[in-house]
Amino acid sequence: MWMYFISLSRGTLFAGLFAGGYNEENLQQMPELFMSIVYFAGVVGVIILLLSGPSRKLMGGVK
Repeated sequence: MWMYFISLSRGTLFAGLFAGGYNEENLQQMPELFMSIVYFAGVVGVIILLLSGPSRKLMGGVK
């Protein structure tokens, strides 16, 4: 259960950090903001894929 709350807090933190860079008067920055979110999600996805193998080894025979 604690992992659920940690993920919520981290998601809120990163959403706030991305939203903090938003300037409503400068709409030209929107594609750059969206691409930074895409890059961030891609990096997190690769990290999760890299950590999935070692975490399976740590679980042993758990199915």
